[in-house]
Amino acid sequence: MRRTRSISMTATATATAVVGLAVLSGCSGASTGQAAGSAKSAVLTVADSLNLAATKTDSYDSVKMNMAVTTPSSGMVTMAGTVGWKPLAVDMTVSSPALAKLGSGSMQMMMSGTTMYMGTQNAAEFKGKHWLEMDLSSLGASGQALAQMMTQSSNQSPATQLKLLTSADGISRVGTGTVDGVPATHYTGTVDVQQLVAKMSATDPAVKSLLTTASAQGMTSETLDLWVSAQNLPVQVTTSAVTSSGTVKSTVNYSDYSTTPFAITPPAAGDTLNYSQLTAGS
Repeated sequence: MRRTRSISMTATATATAVVGLAVLSGCSGASTGQAAGSAKSAVLTVADSLNLAATKTDSYDSVKMNMAVTTPSSGMVTMAGTVGWKPLAVDMTVSSPALAKLGSGSMQMMMSGTTMYMGTQNAAEFKGKHWLEMDLSSLGASGQALAQMMTQSSNQSPATQLKLLTSADGISRVGTGTVDGVPATHYTGTVDVQQLVAKMSATDPAVKSLLTTASAQGMTSETLDLWVSAQNLPVQVTTSAVTSSGTVKSTVNYSDYSTTPFAITPPAAGDTLNYSQLTAGS
């Protein structure tokens, strides 16, 4: 029983942290320009390119994502799957050193609204069930804050993240290249998060929320490299952010943008353990 609680609680902490990291790494968003060699790209400013990319990205509902995040406390956490923001839905496979030490290695994580499901092949981990269900809004102050951040669905859209950089100083277009076989324009720069908070205090709620979250996590600055396709869609972003707990590095690859709303299929109720049942009597 003690091992079951240990595995389950570690899985919960890991998955919840990863969701938060996914949002924070998105503060970098991605920027864009026209295809290499295009006459139009020569006259677009970086800000114009960012606005163009934000508009184009905002026309989609979901995207596939592969992400690797390295933090001082958790080491490297990876996740791969699909994120939708119209409405909010997440289906990811999460791997972390903490899960590996407990024998799980990786887990499937799904979200719809504030409800999170975590799945494992080892039914013994969840009292004979393969899935754990929890409502983030019921997990105290930190869970409620994360639930609020997540359910502001536009926060998950790369379009919202792009809008942050339209007001950032020091972002420059440095060339072109190929990422995962996709020709892309490369941008780089360092973002002063505190400066953006002050500069964009009156901006739209989604952007303000993203900045407030980053600031609350102690993020002060972030160096980034951005790659965007000729279709004005983010392809890859790598970041190195300075936070109160140390440096957080991430690499996110985007693909398969879709205009079809993404929805998860919740696991069978008979194979799902509610978080309250796990913690009952503790």
